[in-house]
Amino acid sequence: MKPKNPACRLAAICAILLAGFSSFGQSWYQTSAATNYDWLSLASSADGSKLVVVAGDDGFGDGGPICLSTNSGSTWAQAGAPTHVAWQAVAASTNGAILLAAVNQDAENHPGLLYTSTNSGKTWKAPASPSNFWAAVAASADGAVLVAADSGSGDGFIYFSTNYGKSWSVTTAPGDFWAAVCVSADGANLVAADSGYGDGLIYTSTNEGTTWTPTTAPSNPWTTVACSADGSKLVAADAALGDDLVYTSPDAGAAWIPTSAPINQWGSVTCSSDGTQFYAADSGYGDGLIYRSTDAGANWTSLSLPASYWTSLASSADGSKMAAASSPGGICAWQANPVLTLNWTSGTFVLTWPNWSSAAGLVLQGNSGLATTNWLGVTNKPLLTNGIMQVVAPQRLAGSLFYRLALP
Repeated sequence: MKPKNPACRLAAICAILLAGFSSFGQSWYQTSAATNYDWLSLASSADGSKLVVVAGDDGFGDGGPICLSTNSGSTWAQAGAPTHVAWQAVAASTNGAILLAAVNQDAENHPGLLYTSTNSGKTWKAPASPSNFWAAVAASADGAVLVAADSGSGDGFIYFSTNYGKSWSVTTAPGDFWAAVCVSADGANLVAADSGYGDGLIYTSTNEGTTWTPTTAPSNPWTTVACSADGSKLVAADAALGDDLVYTSPDAGAAWIPTSAPINQWGSVTCSSDGTQFYAADSGYGDGLIYRSTDAGANWTSLSLPASYWTSLASSADGSKMAAASSPGGICAWQANPVLTLNWTSGTFVLTWPNWSSAAGLVLQGNSGLATTNWLGVTNKPLLTNGIMQVVAPQRLAGSLFYRLALP
């Protein structure tokens, strides 16, 4: 009997089943980034494939490089940016083409500049850049809107650019000892956290920095803050001498909720674009672990990464990939188990999976059963579209076919 619809065909004729994620072992790996630098800040493209990291002063005034990866950390290349400076922070547009990197101080201990790149880090410029002891930077989705905050060792102000860093203006945020900033995808909503050497508050702006409002977050020595793409969901954490908690806000900072994340000396937080998945890393002076929440901070689990002195986290837009920088130490990458899905499209079955899984060496395999042997690589050539791999699934007239993502 001929099946009446594709669903029946799937069950009755092809019975293509997805074995899914298999034989991957650990879901993190040490990238090839050098381990002899003090990596201080890390940024990622939306799909997690492009990474940029900056190194701070080595303690001898020699500074460090900016390094780039286009394959989720599998390989790294040094950018053509100054090296004899103490880099402090970096931010990236969602496609990884527009980059902003901040120097805390130069080799003579003078206040540093803000450098931008419009070609994914190949070349760097500091046009009309104000000098300050920069602490934090952020970028909108398209990279047109850039934000930079002084640590308080300079003028203590927050600066704003709407033209990819070609010119900068001072916002009306109070002069403070800023530790962290973030910006919504459209560049309209800004969040800034004080390090505790000032008033210890978190401020928000909903009009591109024209006006600022202190939120109800407790006064703390804040170290890090992140926001969802629309700026409505926030996560922030503090370190020693505070309450050492991770806080979330579901309403753009109107209310703050202490989460169940363990007490730690937090060094960095990041979140998915929809604000449902959070990551928080200890600075190494607590338990040195990285935690993840998939329910907007209600529950947390530690990831399978080694304890370290984590300084910065960067997440893909969907929250499935995360990279972590340490000081001292190298850079690790982590990913949730990739999801292999089956769709009925234009009369054929199409398998899809996230492209980033290839960075960990995963390949698509097929088998006529769920046995642990006889899995063969699928030879149909996949197509890459918006970070998603897709391939027409080979079909059988009878019996079953099973597919999985696995190490070859």
